[in-house]
Amino acid sequence: MRNTMHQLVRYKAFQKLTISYFLLVLLTVSLLSGVLFYLFSRSAVKEIDRNSRAMLSQITYASDVVYNQVMTIGNALLIQREIISFLNDTTEDKVNNYRIFQQMSQITSIYPYIHSIGIYRPSTGTTVDTAGLPFDSSLTALSTERYMEFYPRSLTIAGRNNDAPLQLLTFLLYPDFSFRTSDNPLIYINVEEKSILTTIRKISKADAASNVFVINNEGKVLSHTDSNLFLEDLSKEQYVQRILNQDKEENSFTANIHNKKHLVTYVKSEKMDWYFVSVSPYSGLISNIDQLRSVTLLVTAGIVLAGLLVSIFLTKNIYSPLSTLFHKIMPGTNVPASGSPFIDEYKIMAEVFHSLEERDKSMQFVISSSSRTIRELYLHSLLQGHPLEYSVPSELIRDIDEEVSGPYFCVLVFKINELEQTKGRIEAVQRPLLRFALGNITKEMLAHIGACDYLNIGENETAAILQCAKNQTPEELKPALRNIQSFLNRYFKATVSIGVGDICYGRKNIPSSYTSAQQYVKYRMIYGKESILDAVATRPHMMTALSYPSAYEKKLIDAVQSGKPEPIREAIGQFVEQISNGSINQVITYSIQLMLSLLKHFDYLQHVPDSNFNEYLVAVTEIESAEQLTEINGIFNRYCFNICALIEEKNLWMNAQKHNVIIEKVQNYIQEQYAQPNLSLELVSNIAGLSPSYLGKLFKGATRQSFSEYLNHTRLEKAKDLLASTHETAAKISESVGMYNITYFSTLFKKKYGLTPSAYREQEALKSPDSAGEGYTSDEQA
Repeated sequence: MRNTMHQLVRYKAFQKLTISYFLLVLLTVSLLSGVLFYLFSRSAVKEIDRNSRAMLSQITYASDVVYNQVMTIGNALLIQREIISFLNDTTEDKVNNYRIFQQMSQITSIYPYIHSIGIYRPSTGTTVDTAGLPFDSSLTALSTERYMEFYPRSLTIAGRNNDAPLQLLTFLLYPDFSFRTSDNPLIYINVEEKSILTTIRKISKADAASNVFVINNEGKVLSHTDSNLFLEDLSKEQYVQRILNQDKEENSFTANIHNKKHLVTYVKSEKMDWYFVSVSPYSGLISNIDQLRSVTLLVTAGIVLAGLLVSIFLTKNIYSPLSTLFHKIMPGTNVPASGSPFIDEYKIMAEVFHSLEERDKSMQFVISSSSRTIRELYLHSLLQGHPLEYSVPSELIRDIDEEVSGPYFCVLVFKINELEQTKGRIEAVQRPLLRFALGNITKEMLAHIGACDYLNIGENETAAILQCAKNQTPEELKPALRNIQSFLNRYFKATVSIGVGDICYGRKNIPSSYTSAQQYVKYRMIYGKESILDAVATRPHMMTALSYPSAYEKKLIDAVQSGKPEPIREAIGQFVEQISNGSINQVITYSIQLMLSLLKHFDYLQHVPDSNFNEYLVAVTEIESAEQLTEINGIFNRYCFNICALIEEKNLWMNAQKHNVIIEKVQNYIQEQYAQPNLSLELVSNIAGLSPSYLGKLFKGATRQSFSEYLNHTRLEKAKDLLASTHETAAKISESVGMYNITYFSTLFKKKYGLTPSAYREQEALKSPDSAGEGYTSDEQA
């Protein structure tokens, strides 16, 4: 046992094995305990949820009872002759009212849920209520398409209920709902909200009811233990939204309420669109959950402790062969003194077995890396025509010269075009991989022609120095280069343009071949992104003396002034096609010259508001860096269409200025001549010199009002001032503002201000008792 403890304290491999077994036991026990605890708690929560649903199903009986009682009472009232006679009467009879009150009181005493029954007769303004409640005018504001409507409300009556508001669930009965008018009678039955709460508490045994409440299909509280929450809108609560959006009669789910997990259970009433909801804190669903958790942890800890002892025993048996091997390789006297109390057996044995092998590999790697680096530096110096700037042993230079012997050389320049972006891959990560693959492919494809060295020149440019036996371009070179392009396109979705330099003799002439290859590859702008370019392909362009195509420039300027897209595109295409016959320098120079001509010709547009001619500088920069004629074509198109937009903007701006003067003139004329009864759009259009339809469109676009709306607004504003400041009758005021139809005038005035002219005058008189609004006759109020 002492030896086992010594190994556990001293040796790292023994410790790791022991810890691995222990973690395996710990993980197994913890997982098993957690699963058992989860299954138990889940089963308990399901049982509680089932009980909650059963309880809520019983509570919904309250809403069904209320609904049945209301329907029974309503039908009973409508079959009594006294009630029908009262509803149809048009005269006030207090004795009859008292008899109706007694009948309804008898009905109220039979049904314990009913707080009061009331009848309202609009024809005489009579209200009979068994509880003596005054009539709530808001009940008549409701519109209905059914025989019965439900309306929760809060009613405050002085001297009643200690001046606290009565919280009522009111059912509205419309005997003549199919002929709904403002004079139809209304029967209303009031149920107190607390009666629903009493039923809930009886069924759910009081304490549980503190988490039970009732809402309607709009999320408003119809009954709650907290009376202040009556009619509170809970529709914004996430768990309430989930209840309302679910098309289920009953359901339960967990929700995070006030940063705590709760179990929400609800049942929907069959006859009323009421939801009976139970919300219980998840932590309180199982009363002894903490005790159960503690017992589970204690049992788990005991099993884990036993697992530790088992882990040590298993480790001792497995570690025995490793211990024997370690002591044979490293006797106790030869264990290195590292200053640490622990011994890492694996590390020590690895150092013994691989020390000599690692030294040998390291030396070979250093030699190989140095040779490759020196070779690349030497080839770069040959390519640039500069001497090698580093001190290199002459033996290495001699070996490289023997390998790069020529006697003829051809430099190839590879221009890597844009990579195809797929699934968010970054081009900066793909380019190094592409350059590496391009080097390997080039060496392999050109190996049958001659020795080839590959060099990275820049971000998207690489070069290859090909050794040739004759002073002419090998016939098999172009097919090999086509294979390289095809391979890169197929596997890397990348295109490469290749410039083939002139054949040169000797290493000292390699820079001239490199320079010619760089010049040739620039012509990919004309020939495309997968071109193989040499002296033969580019000679026609270099030998062409191309003059600036002024005729196509003029044609393009005329097309831009016309603003027609097709002529613009045609002129641009002809200009680009013409300059493409020249050299690359001519293409760039003539393109910039065209941009300058466009800038000068349309210089007058810089006075248009918000115009930005910095785009010219951006376009010139893009032309200088373009790699395709299609890019230059696109730059011309974008710039020309922007000029067209500026021309159109200027024209619109000038028309807007002209139209604003006309609209202002029309508005001033209306302000001066509003009293003319024959003032119309046709009359004003003659003065403005425009057709009535066109003037109408301009006027509405500028004022957001039609001509007639603006005229009526002006007349009504003048009439409102006269009503408040004079004693003139409404009819005379209507005529003074150009409106001779008093009925039409009153209708427009009420629609705009919400009051009749006489009501508005009375309102203004109340605001200023000393004003001229007192003592108006009945004729003035007409």
